[in-house]
Order: sequence, then structure tokens, then C-alpha cells
Amino acid sequence: MNFTKFIIFLVTLAIFSNGSAIAFPPPPASATCRITCRVAETVEWSQASFEDIDLGELNSKHKQTQGQSSLILYTNGDVEITADNSENAELSNGAYKLQTQYKLDFDAIGGSQTGAMPTEWCTYDTFLKEAAQIIHSKTDGNVVIILSVKADIDQIRKDSGGEYYAMQTLTVCWKS
Repeated sequence: MNFTKFIIFLVTLAIFSNGSAIAFPPPPASATCRITCRVAETVEWSQASFEDIDLGELNSKHKQTQGQSSLILYTNGDVEITADNSENAELSNGAYKLQTQYKLDFDAIGGSQTGAMPTEWCTYDTFLKEAAQIIHSKTDGNVVIILSVKADIDQIRKDSGGEYYAMQTLTVCWKS
């Protein structure tokens, strides 16, 4: 009987000393890692320029014309838009100038979608003197901007005919 107890003892000792026969998992160990990321401030037009606006022809029966073009502005923050108020933005053929007005419309007015309130028609030299304020929505990262232009001529003269050109530049800056 002592011999049997001795064999049981040896077998038990062999089982527990081997570690592979009955292994208890080690206690859990934890590690933490602090993660940070910065998203760059983005303000970008969908294209480098608006499509050209052809206002057609002005004549003695048709003394006013207007047209528009649009672009998408991508942003992840509140921005403002200003305009070129120089003579570059006034329709001219070199010798004569047309009454030139601009306005902006947006596909949204802010709030749940990125956007702004539409502007009123303004002469080229006063257009966006006070910048248009675009409010960014966290769930909408773009706004369609519609640039409209209107041209008027009071009196058509024989020598005022020809092609008239203007260049309007819109600049977007971070809202301060």
C-alpha cells in the first residue's frame, strides 16, 4: 500500500511539474496606447475656374442679359468668400464699359448643410465688399457656389459694338 501511494505521488508530481499536461493560463496583461490624428484644414475648389459665361448679344431691343456658372467648394470649416472689385471684373471692350453686376447663390444656407445666404445683385466694384460667410456643417463638406453676372447697356452707339470681356476672381479664406 505504501508502494501504491508512492507511485500515485510520483505520477502526480510528474503531471504537475511537466506544465503541459495541466496548464493554467497566465494572468491577463494590459497595455495602452494614446492615439492622435490631425485632419488638415481643407478648402478647395472642384476645378481651377468656373466655366466661361457667354451673355449673348445686347441690342436696341435686348439691353440686359445675364448668365451663371457654378463650382463646388470643399471645406471642413467656416470660410468666407471675397471678390475682385477692380476694373478687371467690369465688362469692357477697352473703350466702352457695360454696367456689370454680380451675385452669389448657394445650394444650402448653412445649418444642417454647408452653405450661406444668397447675396443681392451688386455692381462689380461693390460685389462682396463684405465677405459672404459660409457656415460648415460637420455632416456636409461641400457647397455648390453659383456665380451670376448681369450686364446692362443704356444706349447702344455705332462705335460701342464689339466683344466685351471681364474676369471675376473669388477668393476663399478661413473665417477669423
